[in-house]
Amino acid sequence: MLNKYILCLPLVLTACAGPAIVGGISTVGFSAVEDRGLGGVASDQVLRVKINYQLHDQLYQFDSYELTIYKGRVLVTGIANDEATKASALGIVRRVEGVTEVIDGINVKGQDGFSEYARDGWMTTKLKATLYADEDVYAPNYVIRTFDKVIYIFGTAQTPAERDAVIEYASEITGVRRVVNYIQLVK
Repeated sequence: MLNKYILCLPLVLTACAGPAIVGGISTVGFSAVEDRGLGGVASDQVLRVKINYQLHDQLYQFDSYELTIYKGRVLVTGIANDEATKASALGIVRRVEGVTEVIDGINVKGQDGFSEYARDGWMTTKLKATLYADEDVYAPNYVIRTFDKVIYIFGTAQTPAERDAVIEYASEITGVRRVVNYIQLVK
């Protein structure tokens, strides 16, 4: 019980509690309609905290990094200063209890610039909009992350046809280099 208050203490001390509470409420509301439910989303968020804690000493060796976590699968994207930092970070993530799979999306410094990040953001937004526009796809069940023109799709499809449609939509986006499918079918 005490741990959750310790985690919230920095928010209160920095006067960020209001936005955090509002953001938390929207996350709870959105999570309630996802296939993994509130418990699954909460487990993935706890995993995010554990990983960030373990990576803390290496953060200065990254220009940026981002974690996308879905049912224990962890996609790590970002820019590392060198190959040794990249390998070390991935090793740390693999050793965190609760991680079922680590997906390497890290580039080494000098490989990407601002225009590439903007392009990746556009690809993610385009795919999300397309999924929400399709009545045969339950869009809240999908987590999309694009990095270096590679679209990573996590989620749960109700049918093989839904899964195939999502993958096809991603493949048709202009400039996409590859689509990585982590979509599970409802059992």
